[in-house]
Amino acid sequence: MSNKINLPTISIGSYRVTRLIIGGNPYSGISHSTPAVSKAMEDYYTTQQIIEDLKQAEENGINTVLARADRHIMRTLNEYWNSGGTIQWIAQTPKAKEYNDLSTYLDLIAQYKPIAIYHHGGTTDELYIEGKLDSLNENLRQIRDLGCAVGIGTHDPHILKYCYSEGFDVDFYVCALYNHTRHREMYLDDDREIAGATIQAIPVPIIAIKVLAAGRNEPIDAFQYALSNIKPIDAMAVGMYTKYQPDQIQQNALTIAKLTEESENGAYSGTRSNGYPRGGSSLRRDGARGGRSSIC
Repeated sequence: MSNKINLPTISIGSYRVTRLIIGGNPYSGISHSTPAVSKAMEDYYTTQQIIEDLKQAEENGINTVLARADRHIMRTLNEYWNSGGTIQWIAQTPKAKEYNDLSTYLDLIAQYKPIAIYHHGGTTDELYIEGKLDSLNENLRQIRDLGCAVGIGTHDPHILKYCYSEGFDVDFYVCALYNHTRHREMYLDDDREIAGATIQAIPVPIIAIKVLAAGRNEPIDAFQYALSNIKPIDAMAVGMYTKYQPDQIQQNALTIAKLTEESENGAYSGTRSNGYPRGGSSLRRDGARGGRSSIC
C-alpha cells in the first residue's frame, strides 16, 4: 500500500516525528476504563496484532510509536524491526516499582535503539510530591549519554511548568491534557484548559497525551481541540484500539492530515497569525510570565 497521507512532522532531538504518534497503552492492556476492557486489550493485542497495527500506522503516514519500555513491548518491537518495519520508538520508562535500579534499566532500554526516552509521568509526579524531582538529573544525563533524545512526562501541568522553570536538561516533555494524578479517571474540562494554556506557554516540544480522554471524547472534536491548544512544534500520542474499528488508524491519520491542512489554510481560527494557538502566554525559564494571559 502506498502512503497517500501526508502528516506534518516536528523535531524531537535530531529526529522528525509525525504530529500524530501511535500510543502503546492498548498494547500493554492499559485502558483507563474498566478491568474488563483492559483484559480485552491484553487478549486482543498478541505480538502479531501489535505488529499488524504498527504496519498499518506506517502505511498511513505515522512514523513513530510511543510505548512503555517493558519486556513485552521491547521484544515485539524487535520482532517488527527484524521483519522490515522502520517505525521510530519513543520509550516511556516503566513505573518505579517495576525495576530495581533505573540506571541499569535505562541501559537495557537503549539496547533496543529508541530515538528518545522519557521518564514515566506518574513517577515524575510522585517524585515532585515527595520533593525529590532533582534526583532525575543523573538519569537525564545518562539518557543523553546513551544517544537518545531526553524527555520528562507528567500528568500535571503545574509540574510541567515547574520542570521548565527549573531548567531540566530535556529535549521534550510529555504532558496529559487531563490531570490523571489529581483526578484519576474524571477527565474534567477545566483540566484540559489548564493543560492547553501551560503547553502553549512553554517553548519546548511537548507531546500531548490523553487527547481522547481514553476513548471518552469524540475524535474529530478532540483532535481539533488539541491542535488549537498545542503549539506547531508539538505533537500528540493517541492510543488506537482496532478490535472493533479495524480502520481506526487510517481514519485518525486522515483526520489529523485534514485538520492540519485546514489550519494552515485558515479554515478554522484556532491559531494566531504567528502560528501559535490563541490565548497563549509565554513563560521564561526563570518562571516569570509574559503576555496578557496567565497560566495556573
